[in-house]
Amino acid sequence: MSSSVVIFNQYYYDLLTKLRKIAKKHREHSETAKRVSDLIKDNYKEFDKSSSEYISYIKENCDDEFWKSYLEVSKEECDEWLKREEVGKVEIFKDISIKDIAKLLRDNFLCHHYISCFYIYKNEMSDESASMILKILQSFDENFELDDEEYKKVISRLNNLKSEKVKTDTSYDSLGNLKDTTIGKIAKEIIEDVNIDKFKQTINNEGDILKALVNPENGLGELFTAVGNKVTNKISSGELSQDLIMKDALKFASILPSMFGGGGGNGGGDDEEGGSKFNMGDMMKMMSAMGAMGAMGGGGGGGGNKKSKMAVNKSGLKKLAKRMELQKKLGKKQ
Repeated sequence: MSSSVVIFNQYYYDLLTKLRKIAKKHREHSETAKRVSDLIKDNYKEFDKSSSEYISYIKENCDDEFWKSYLEVSKEECDEWLKREEVGKVEIFKDISIKDIAKLLRDNFLCHHYISCFYIYKNEMSDESASMILKILQSFDENFELDDEEYKKVISRLNNLKSEKVKTDTSYDSLGNLKDTTIGKIAKEIIEDVNIDKFKQTINNEGDILKALVNPENGLGELFTAVGNKVTNKISSGELSQDLIMKDALKFASILPSMFGGGGGNGGGDDEEGGSKFNMGDMMKMMSAMGAMGAMGGGGGGGGNKKSKMAVNKSGLKKLAKRMELQKKLGKKQ
């Protein structure tokens, strides 16, 4: 069995798993979700990762005209391409079309990520080529060498789409209603000061924000220093209240996944929405590494002029953890 078949099946199964989780979650409120959930249950009770049947299915349903149109579309036209009627009706899984997939994922970049991978790995190639292309796909490196011009074009366009997605997800506008909170206002100042391109490169290189945390020589170091210093100084000067910071931190935590994104090359993590999984423990590690919890919970005496220490406040961590756990339990009961 060739490496290209193995890699194709991994991407194919990854997308199938995402769709299954999303469809199951929303089946009570969406006809599309219910239909897709039932189709996956009926047609994919078992999945043979060594089989070439899934590549054959893609080849049968995605003809030369389909792939020609995909190759010719520009980065700026990618979103509109997905909306084309002739594109939307093309089936990727049994009776599950691109239109269905786009509706459930609600992430055009992810759609293009999988379609690009299917386009490349549906073809026979040496194991060496398959592995080399996989590394390029996972790194999102914009400077890469590749002999096949068509593959190169598809990957370059995908990398550009990824760059645009990161810029959007890390922009101040992505904060939505949180822009008016204390943390949102601080975020605006930080986003204006921090080198977002360097931050983006860090996430792309590490593939995971928590892995990136342990590497001091990266863009995250600048971000965390900026956050910690900004919060500490504002609390020390009396400009910010510790209570307000703690209150807004709980709201702010809910948008961390969309801000940081999933940096891996396999199309994301394993939560129901197809993005990176981000739980309370992850948030604690991040805030602890930033030193921001020390600023939030102690040292400043509630906004006086006394200097705050950039140390982790264990009491603040425990309180925040308990409050988040209580919210989780209440959510389950409802």
